Amino acid sequence: MASETEKPFSRWMRLALDLREKLRLGDTQLIYLWALGAGFIGAITALVFSLCVHGVQDTLTLTHGLTQVDAFRALEKWHCVLVPAIGGLLAGSTLLFMHKFVPVRATEYMEAIALGNGYVPPKPSLLRSLSAVFTIGSGAAIGREGPLIQTSAVAASWLGSKFSLPAPRLRLVVACAAASAMAATFHTPLSGGLFVGEIVLGALTLDVLAPLLVASCAGYLTLSLLGAVDPIYQVSGDVIIGSNQLIVAVSCIALGVIASLAANGWLWLLKKARKLLNGKHAWLPVRLAIAGALVGVAAIFYPELTGNGYTMIRGIVAEQFSPEQAAILLALKVGIVAFVFGVGTVGGALTPSLTIGTFIGFLFSALMTKLGVPGDHAIAYSLVGMAAFFTTAASAPMTSLLLVVEFTLAGTLMFPLLIGVVVSHGIARLCRTESMYHSALASGPRSIFSKPLSAVRLIEIARKNPPTVRPTDKFGTVAKVLIRHPSQTIFITGENESYRGAIVSSDILQFAQTKELAEAIIAIDVSRNNLPVLLPEMKLPDALKIFAARKHEDSLALVENEETRKLLGVVNRSDLYLALGEIMRREKVR
Repeated sequence: MASETEKPFSRWMRLALDLREKLRLGDTQLIYLWALGAGFIGAITALVFSLCVHGVQDTLTLTHGLTQVDAFRALEKWHCVLVPAIGGLLAGSTLLFMHKFVPVRATEYMEAIALGNGYVPPKPSLLRSLSAVFTIGSGAAIGREGPLIQTSAVAASWLGSKFSLPAPRLRLVVACAAASAMAATFHTPLSGGLFVGEIVLGALTLDVLAPLLVASCAGYLTLSLLGAVDPIYQVSGDVIIGSNQLIVAVSCIALGVIASLAANGWLWLLKKARKLLNGKHAWLPVRLAIAGALVGVAAIFYPELTGNGYTMIRGIVAEQFSPEQAAILLALKVGIVAFVFGVGTVGGALTPSLTIGTFIGFLFSALMTKLGVPGDHAIAYSLVGMAAFFTTAASAPMTSLLLVVEFTLAGTLMFPLLIGVVVSHGIARLCRTESMYHSALASGPRSIFSKPLSAVRLIEIARKNPPTVRPTDKFGTVAKVLIRHPSQTIFITGENESYRGAIVSSDILQFAQTKELAEAIIAIDVSRNNLPVLLPEMKLPDALKIFAARKHEDSLALVENEETRKLLGVVNRSDLYLALGEIMRREKVR
């Protein structure tokens, strides 16, 4: 049998090389393949996470196949209190185990994408997700999107690390997984990508947004093949807010102001609750059990309070609540969610925020009716309140607007929604509001993207372990390596891993036409040995000048020094552009 360095050249290799050249797979195209893979990961994670949550719910409530609210309606009073208390105890014990026995700090996906290099430590993150499964499955009043997206980010980060993706590429792949999980959770292929781009990355440029949207659409498509993907809050018929556009505009301006101020109060309450209630780690199981018992007591009278608020929003959209009932549910929801968050529960704040905004809009509609404004506008103002409240809470006007439209398919409300969102965003800027994601986006592990541009070295963005061959390797071996790494340049290394040259597929296709010619060629015969090399301490702008002068090379070797020329890695043009763009954007913000 031929050894690896004596791999014979075959007709199939020639066909594979031809296909590689025709497809012209480069890093620009490859990132979309990664985005598709991340989209699949996000959708599967969403399904598995939901199955785990339902499994915990069915086990603790001794029911099967019921919604969370219906399950709690069927329970005895003592059982209603016991279920979330046990869930809180299990969740707190899981977190306590993590703090005691896992030395690595958990990195939130927002930290890893916005501040870090895309790496998410798997053990602490998965334990936090397990804690969230116990909490959410037992009915705690908290959202599920945070830990679900975190789990998707862990999977994408692990996979990207296995393929030795550099920091700029790994970060974008993890962001794609987060976008997909968001789209799969809320059935929102457009808002999934916008959520990560606007809130987490803080950038809506095409080179970032396009992969995010590919991933979110891939997640949505995967979910549609495995189950229903109807809008989760779809309203029946056209939603009409009124015929007098002047009254509509003034009303939405007022609602935007009210919702924004209410969101500021909500954010203040969450911050105070965390400061007062989140104490020592040793008491986590007790604190979370008490919080769960509180949810259970409230659920005896109002089972709609369990969960993330999904049922409450659907109730508003279906006009099932009176203004008096809505006011009571709103007050209880705000207090319970603040308490649950305050004690250190792992979960998301997105859906609870949407719920509060919806109820504010609903009560605003009731007030408008009392003031003599005609029409059945309860649903319309509820949706405007949802978008306006979340705009301030998340500091994300574009995401808020499109999220509500995708939630409900209420495209006829674009005008009032736009007014509410713009006014809310203006009030938030005036008040200098810090979003509910501020702490996750402002604290955490720093990476090269947080450094000044003049301090970043090429070694920090280089790809390690590039594909290599030896100078005397035969053509079949070279072809095999090129086929295995369709988007990369192949480097020739000699003794002590010294750099000897580079091979690109376009240079060797002429030798692949006949078997006899191919078998007469070795690697060094088809290499380019006149390409410039890069040094580890070189700065990004210097590398950019070299790439600008070599427009046809997408990758250049990174060597230890000019004397030994030991190959350390490879710097790719697209990675360089990604790093430069992100660092310059952050310097502009600072």
